[in-house]
Amino acid sequence: MSIDLLSLTPDGARDALGQWLARRGETAYRVRQVFPRLWQRPVARWDDATDLAVSLRTALAEAFPLRRLTLKTHQVSSDGTEKSLWALDDGEAIESVLIPEGKRRTLCISSQAGCALGCIFCATGRMGFRRNLSAAEIAGQVRELVMRDPTRKPTNIVFMGMGEPLLNWDAVDTTLTILNQAEGLGIGARHITISTVGILPNLAKFAQRPEQFRLAVSLHAPNPTLRRELMPIEKKYTLPELVEALQQFRRRVTLEYVLIGGRNDSLDTADQLAKLAQPL
Repeated sequence: MSIDLLSLTPDGARDALGQWLARRGETAYRVRQVFPRLWQRPVARWDDATDLAVSLRTALAEAFPLRRLTLKTHQVSSDGTEKSLWALDDGEAIESVLIPEGKRRTLCISSQAGCALGCIFCATGRMGFRRNLSAAEIAGQVRELVMRDPTRKPTNIVFMGMGEPLLNWDAVDTTLTILNQAEGLGIGARHITISTVGILPNLAKFAQRPEQFRLAVSLHAPNPTLRRELMPIEKKYTLPELVEALQQFRRRVTLEYVLIGGRNDSLDTADQLAKLAQPL
């Protein structure tokens, strides 16, 4: 039975690979030779790791197939922003967006195919929920870019693509480790941001991680009544509960607010927003 190394943390993948190589009678050096081809110097397929013996490459391909995302469309805007549409193995599709700004290259990645939350201003919400992505599919959006051009590796990652990251916590939790650890993609924690509507149980789990990951909250209204009209999640996790949770977060929080003409853009809502944000 094959194992998806790309859906494991770097430590987990190293252990699985090491045990497998040991059973084959390979030396410990082989782990150091093979392991970097997952994330640090990624290959599209094991046959591309030409520093390995053909027999070992064949065995690796059978035991640990490398899952790929298939690029369906790639669009570049006048300001250099790049949007990629990726096809998954089962025919679902997800998007990622690369935003260049000076020396920064911020990649916006998806965590789900579709979304169940139904926020009225979000195109993904109108698709409905399709399925959760695996850690390999989430981190794979970064891996694919690195394989195409290592010099354009993203400097910043934001979970602001399709889906709600905290509704796919297990895979996102693993992905955070893959993105951050030196033996993974080696991106600094302060350069990785989770954007969420505020799924409180998993927000608490995210807050317990020791790394200094960033948090952005999809707010869009300064009071529960208006937020309920714009974002159905308000019926389950209320704004007062969310604000209380954010006060316990003890890190800087970014509040996201889409202006919708005639709905949430009055001077009164601005005053309410200022009061809500003050203790944060």
